[in-house]
Amino acid sequence: MNESNESNPGIIINLNSNYSNFQFDIFTIPVLLAIVPFIYIIPTCFVIFRIIQVYIVKGLRNNDEMVNKSVFLVIILSQLSCLCFFLSDFLIIRLPSTGILTTWCQQQPENHFLAMLFTTQIYFSYALMIYPVLLTIVRITPIQLPHRHREINSKILAYGIPFVHIYPLFFIFFMVPALGVCRQFKKPYPFGSAFIHFYGSWHDFKNAPFEMINTVFWLITYLLCNFKLHQKLHYLKVNSQCHQNQSARYRRAEISLTLTSVSMILTYIVNLAFQGTFLIDYNLMTYSSFFRPYGNDLETCVVPWVFYLTHPAFQKRQGSIMSSSHQRATRT
Repeated sequence: MNESNESNPGIIINLNSNYSNFQFDIFTIPVLLAIVPFIYIIPTCFVIFRIIQVYIVKGLRNNDEMVNKSVFLVIILSQLSCLCFFLSDFLIIRLPSTGILTTWCQQQPENHFLAMLFTTQIYFSYALMIYPVLLTIVRITPIQLPHRHREINSKILAYGIPFVHIYPLFFIFFMVPALGVCRQFKKPYPFGSAFIHFYGSWHDFKNAPFEMINTVFWLITYLLCNFKLHQKLHYLKVNSQCHQNQSARYRRAEISLTLTSVSMILTYIVNLAFQGTFLIDYNLMTYSSFFRPYGNDLETCVVPWVFYLTHPAFQKRQGSIMSSSHQRATRT
């Protein structure tokens, strides 16, 4: 079981005497690669908290017309899922790859706790596939049913959000009997660089085929929904007098949501690239593991930053600034 071959992703470190004298070295490339993401993830967390703040203050309390509560809620839940995925991915790939957990892993038998960590990452990867589709649907509703869109979107979210988080359970059921292990990364990773994996799943099922099929399915669904959405937006732009009378802020909000929605395609691209290499060759997976986390980080960071920098809900209205300045002047 501790041997590595073409059908085995790596040597198991747990209770492996070859690692009993391993010493962690902080001055290695994997340590640097594990630290770098926090340079951009921490500012991104502040952006996500700002989006939540605007949703609560302007959307829920003040009913600002620029804050589509359904759209904001989906984006917020999507980004919180992204952060959960980042954390779980960090715990099973980036942190163990530094070697800081190798001695601990060597002292532990295979266990369900490690399998649960691995399963958490799979779970959130499925949620991230579905949220872009849900975002597109709640954007179509106001165009399709302009007089009832709030009521309809409330019902869509009442069923859609639980669906997003129940759906993955049907594709991780095989992990129930699995045992989690720490495995040695293959070269060019140094000795002691590990990642968390598993063995002993139900009927020896692997995650990659399920995730690949789901990625293709939800990508096609996402593309079809967006094609339908842009068809309707184009029709409104050409034929609707109402659209011609819309304010510049409303049009900027639509452009912002379009850019945000398009940037979510990164989820599918990164998934397809990594799962494809995993299915083709485990050795390719080792090399792609260098880049895959940064691909996931790109999606985690690009979506909230695009939304935050382009949507007018996060920009102070010139009129309100001038009004508040005038009020201060009259008081003095």
